[in-house]
Amino acid sequence: MSKGKRIFALALAALMTLMVILPTLSMLVHATNTGSEEPTEQRDFTAERNKIAELNDSYKELEAQQKKIDSQISNAKSEKQKQEAIKEQIDGQINTTTKQIELLSERIDLLNGNIEQKQVEMEQKQTQIDGTMELFKKRMRAMYIAGNNTSTIGLVLGAESYSQMLMRAEVVGRVAEHDRELLAKLDQDFRELNEIKSEIEEDKSAVEGDKAEMAEKKEELDDQFKLAQDKIHDIDAMEKAFMANKAELQKQMKQVQAQMQAIYDEINRESMNVPYTGGVMQWPSRSLSQITSSYGSRFGGSDFHTGIDIAGSGAYGTPVLAAATGTVKVANTAVTPGYGYGKYVIIDHGGGIQTLYAHCSALNVSVGQTVAVGQQIAQVGSTGWSTGPHIHFEVRKNGQSVNPLSYVGG
Repeated sequence: MSKGKRIFALALAALMTLMVILPTLSMLVHATNTGSEEPTEQRDFTAERNKIAELNDSYKELEAQQKKIDSQISNAKSEKQKQEAIKEQIDGQINTTTKQIELLSERIDLLNGNIEQKQVEMEQKQTQIDGTMELFKKRMRAMYIAGNNTSTIGLVLGAESYSQMLMRAEVVGRVAEHDRELLAKLDQDFRELNEIKSEIEEDKSAVEGDKAEMAEKKEELDDQFKLAQDKIHDIDAMEKAFMANKAELQKQMKQVQAQMQAIYDEINRESMNVPYTGGVMQWPSRSLSQITSSYGSRFGGSDFHTGIDIAGSGAYGTPVLAAATGTVKVANTAVTPGYGYGKYVIIDHGGGIQTLYAHCSALNVSVGQTVAVGQQIAQVGSTGWSTGPHIHFEVRKNGQSVNPLSYVGG
């Protein structure tokens, strides 16, 4: 066979394929350019994954802190140290468990947000795939209708020149290349769809795991609250503890009051120059009303109580409220077990008048913050020198303690 005849035979074979393809060529090009769905851009979830990783690290850090408190109990050298460590453990357990629940809740919200976004992507990707599949279905129908030899031969015989045959053969090649691209894209779309589905299932599994763990933490928290409630502030227990270590505690209390006096003197440098803005003071708790230790001398005159102690059943963790409008001057979270005020807040109301809220389990305000009367500033606890959860509430005027009941009423 001559070279010219071989080329003609190849062109003839290509044109036979072209006869099948031409009826759908314009449809394919149009559908590719103007498809019913725009290609979807897959969202990058790196920021969310990084945030979840941070939450996981915070969660592990809280667990490490709790283990440290547990070791303090086992290493206590005396019964007094052990009891102080146990009390600190109760505070720490409740704070840790509460924070863990908050972290789990935040992580669940993030995961649910990811799931919603990925479900939207999945629906868009599925629509895109359905559109491409519909193209091929139409193509197959057209090929079936046009796929007969008579029409193909007619197309070949209709070529007016050898160059026209070659041009039509080139068109066939381009259409075939386009088909390969469509198939490759369809394959990639299926891979991306399966990947999205897999990520959704992983996130859903993580959410269910977090929910189960959060339920366990809430049960732990209930048990911890019950344990704390069993240790309601007991003035008799406090007096026994005081008398058993009288000299040491008296020295300690003098040191604490000297430190507090320095703090109040610093606050009053400004407070004395502005008018009192607190208004009528309100009771610092919505649920507690029992005064378990009054203002003034106690323990047979061995100690002077600079405020009042407010307690009651279920006190632990309940809100501590600002008695009057003012500015937070101190928000102390540095705690030495069995020493001083524990975690406490001092609010300045102007005119040399401040209020103090001590032995808190957690603080909800920071230095410099302006608070309104009745606003939650802390949670009831038993930090510092305390035998159980209560609010130690003080009012100071010009740096000197005064009976709080003369400001808030009995």
